[in-house]
Amino acid sequence: MASEKLSFEGMKKRIREHLKMALNIEEFSINSAKQDSDVWKVSIEFKEKTGAIESPATALFIIDAITGEVKEFKKGYAWTF
Repeated sequence: MASEKLSFEGMKKRIREHLKMALNIEEFSINSAKQDSDVWKVSIEFKEKTGAIESPATALFIIDAITGEVKEFKKGYAWTF
C-alpha cells in the first residue's frame, strides 16, 4: 500500500508549526514551493521583529513529503529553481 504524500496545505501547516516553535513567527508567505520526489522544497518570507523594528527575512525548508518531518531549515536562505 502506497503512502499518501503531504499535500500543499499539509506542508504549509508543518511550516507554520515549525516557525511558531523555532522563531515565534505566525505569519509568512510562500515564495516558491516544489515537490521533488519525496520532499517538499519551499522558500518563505516573513517579518522578523527586533525591538520596535520589523524587517523582511527569508528561509528555506526541506520537508519529507511522506512523514511531514522538517529535514532542513535555513533562515536567511531561499531556493532558486
